Amino acid sequence: MRTIEQYHMFDGVSKAVIAFSAGPDSVCLLDVLHGPFSGQIDLELVYVNHGLRSRTALEREEQLTKDYAARYGLRSKIMAVRVKKRKEGIEAAARAARYRALLDHMKKIGAQRVVLGHNLDDLAETFLLNVIRGSGLRGLGSIPAKRLPIVRPLIDCRKSDILKYLNLRKLSFAVDETNRSLSFRRNLLRMKIIPALEKVNPEIRDAIKRGVEILKQDDEFLWMLADKAYTRAVHPEKDGVLLDLRRIVRYNPPLLNRLVMKVIRDRLGSTDGFESKHYSAIVNLIGKEHGKKVALPKGLFAQRERLGIYIGCVRSTGNVEIPVEIGQHTLIRGRVRLSTRILKGWKFRRKRPDREVFDLDEIVLPLYIRNREEGDYIVTKIGRKKLKKIFNEKEIVPRKRENLLLLCDQVGILWIIGVARAFRGFVSKGTKMVLVVDYEDIN
Repeated sequence: MRTIEQYHMFDGVSKAVIAFSAGPDSVCLLDVLHGPFSGQIDLELVYVNHGLRSRTALEREEQLTKDYAARYGLRSKIMAVRVKKRKEGIEAAARAARYRALLDHMKKIGAQRVVLGHNLDDLAETFLLNVIRGSGLRGLGSIPAKRLPIVRPLIDCRKSDILKYLNLRKLSFAVDETNRSLSFRRNLLRMKIIPALEKVNPEIRDAIKRGVEILKQDDEFLWMLADKAYTRAVHPEKDGVLLDLRRIVRYNPPLLNRLVMKVIRDRLGSTDGFESKHYSAIVNLIGKEHGKKVALPKGLFAQRERLGIYIGCVRSTGNVEIPVEIGQHTLIRGRVRLSTRILKGWKFRRKRPDREVFDLDEIVLPLYIRNREEGDYIVTKIGRKKLKKIFNEKEIVPRKRENLLLLCDQVGILWIIGVARAFRGFVSKGTKMVLVVDYEDIN
């Protein structure tokens, strides 16, 4: 109760999901919550079956879940999930599937919390595992007591005290046989490493907890600075964001790494699949030449540009070659709408980047739209000029060049849409028929 009150875990909560495995932690969690909150919070037990152990063990746990729900007058839900193999290992894949299932069910029933049974031993084991992996401050913060909508009321309780409590209350529970296998790193820590550390410091779990709290405070302070830096240094663009070089060169590595992590989390919803090497690769682009690009997980990339570092995913148009019917709208890959019309005469107006006009007698129909190709050039006032040179002159970054479209007639390129036109087909006082071309980026 002290932990619940300290972290305000159930303030304003009317419905919560208890992640119930039928093991000692979840049985204890159910029993200690049911007393003080039975009349205040609508609790539901959710058992997630990963299908990774023997059918007999899983059926026993499912039955215990139903029995405990009936005993305390609660609803229960048995959920089967499919665990896909991941690079991080089967345990990480099962954990991700379990969390996803619990959070989805929480939303489905309109609950405000998912309550987990992690304890002080779990916190110490996770801390040591993350030390072994070489995690940063976030990883060394181990298991948080509260990261809404997830809360962990038993996080300050030792496993030994939980087992004593269950014995005194005469509450039965299931034992996961895989918890005894030393082939799992967590079990090796629990059964061999931590007992050895207890000989050095009998209060090793509490010592780790104090260290975790200190690291957590430092991490929270750095994230507060990163949030402030985000508003100044990150400029949203249509398909990504640009990190302002003038600002990020002044940030120290801890702040810059968190800024990059926040960008990725905002783009994808999480940083799952990303490691410290990916953040370092992005940060290292500061010292690289313009155009340098690094591939990232989940279809993202980062690229050094003149004004900063761009992080995003460009939507390529793919190979495009589309005929243009005069007087009709032409939709290109659902991204660009091109409109054409023919007028008699033309009143000269202010030039617009989304419109070009041509003397119909000086172009050779039919028209078509296509992508840029190697060796493309456009005819200028002083002769041919390669598109690459035009892009450099107009400071168009490489990622935007890939999606530029070309309006062509049977002679060549008439217009790099939105960028530059060819030096032919200009409208003059002697022009009889004017071809007007408008384009709109509908995204």
